[in-house]
Order: sequence, then structure tokens, then C-alpha cells
Amino acid sequence: MSRTRICTSVFTIVFVLLSAFAAFAQDAAPQKPAEKPAQALPDSPKAKAPATAVKTPVAVEHKNTDVVGTRMVYHLKELLGRSSLMGLSSKDEKKLVLVVKTREEFLGRPAVSSIYSVSWLYSAKSGSLRYFLTGVVGIADAASVDQAVEAVITKTSSVAETYSYLFK
Repeated sequence: MSRTRICTSVFTIVFVLLSAFAAFAQDAAPQKPAEKPAQALPDSPKAKAPATAVKTPVAVEHKNTDVVGTRMVYHLKELLGRSSLMGLSSKDEKKLVLVVKTREEFLGRPAVSSIYSVSWLYSAKSGSLRYFLTGVVGIADAASVDQAVEAVITKTSSVAETYSYLFK
């Protein structure tokens, strides 16, 4: 027999022996317990327990008297009062304080537009130091007051979520 034929025969025998050993080892291996079948999804959602989430208390401070700014703050308070995530608060408690400053954009046209700034502050209690969280500035005219207020509400919700650990 030639040398290559002998090598091929040896490799074949080794391969057959390894295959047989692997099959034997697989049969001798302890069987895993049968896995539980995946739970089927319910056909309808379960009734939710009453929400235990606490509304984030929010106070709004505004002292300016320009027409568009006053409309903006009034609408802001109205939306906060109807919100399911936040609530207006005047109590001495941990809360977000929105300090809204507004000015007429042009002195000769008081009811056209206002420049505003909103600062979000954290207050642990009245008389204590307030902590600045974030702020924004913008211009709102009579036609875009609603969009400006909705942007402030959205930002307030985001700030409340980001700093929710302060209210625990």
C-alpha cells in the first residue's frame, strides 16, 4: 500500500471513531429538563390598577403685564391645571417653579408680540434656595401663543421626568 492510502485510511478510521465517540457522549450526557413553553399573550389587556403616579407639583410665577405675555401665562396655567402628569401648586412643598418673564417686543405695539424667558427652578420649600435646572427664551406673537405654551409644557414634562428623583 502506498503511503497516501495509509494516511487516508488512518484519517478515515480516526474520523469514524471520533464521530462514534461524539454520538456516545451525546447519548450519555444528562438530559436537560424540558423548558416551559412560552406564555401566550392574552387576548385582551388586563385591567390596570389605579395609577399611583404622583403628579409633579408646578408653580408659575409671572409679574409682567404685557398683553401677549399675560395670555401666554394664563394659557400655561390652564394647561397645567388639566394635565395628568403635572398639577398647579401653591403649597409649601417640593415643586418645580416656572419663572416666566415677558416684555413687549415693540413698545409702540403692545398687543402684537412678546419676548419671553422661562426658567425652570427646583424649590424644596419656601424660603430655601431655589436651584436652576434649565431655561429657554423666545418670541410669541398673538397667533403663535398656543404653540409657545405647548413647547413650554413639553419642556416642563421633560424636566419633571429628568429630575423626578428630587420629588421622592
